[in-house]
Amino acid sequence: MIVRITGKLTDVNSEYAILERDGICYEILIPAFMENILRDDIGQTIVFHTLEYFEGSAVGGNLYHRLIGFIESADRDFFVEFVKVRGLGYRKALRAFAAPAREIANAIEQEDVKRLMSLPEIGKRTAQQIIASLKGKLDQFIWGEAATPMGETEELTRQEREALEILIQLGERRNEALQMIRTICQKNSSLKDAGLIVEAVYKHKAGHI
Repeated sequence: MIVRITGKLTDVNSEYAILERDGICYEILIPAFMENILRDDIGQTIVFHTLEYFEGSAVGGNLYHRLIGFIESADRDFFVEFVKVRGLGYRKALRAFAAPAREIANAIEQEDVKRLMSLPEIGKRTAQQIIASLKGKLDQFIWGEAATPMGETEELTRQEREALEILIQLGERRNEALQMIRTICQKNSSLKDAGLIVEAVYKHKAGHI
């Protein structure tokens, strides 16, 4: 299973992004809220956290392999839970995923039917079904380690958020990693690559900068 892919973003629309890697272009389905975010990154190297699934009917062999991509692994983890709701399905869930995971999770936990109904594809009955299925299961996407607490990284660039996730995967504590990224990027605003930010953080920890 492909769980992460890095490449050059060459195009994006409301349903999918095109990622070029080693001369091969991949069509990657994306949640609705990501289109505007990704438009500013066309031509840049980005990382997608991915899911795979088969679309279509097994009758007659009409099955198509699909790849879904997310900027942050927390969004992927949320989608895994979201798509379990009866009646959603992958395509419908992607269209309904028109706000950050944290915001949708918060609406579910607060039983905010009206807010959920404002999402594409979501009527009153589906909103109620979502709440019934997921309420009490999404705290991690509001306050836990799988997602950053509300407002904590809103001022970060995409590259800085990627660097934060890399540092966490390397064993750094979230709050400490976030503070180090802020310190490094305030000192050197020319750092525009997640890898260079991570490298600078460890140089800072070692006392070299």
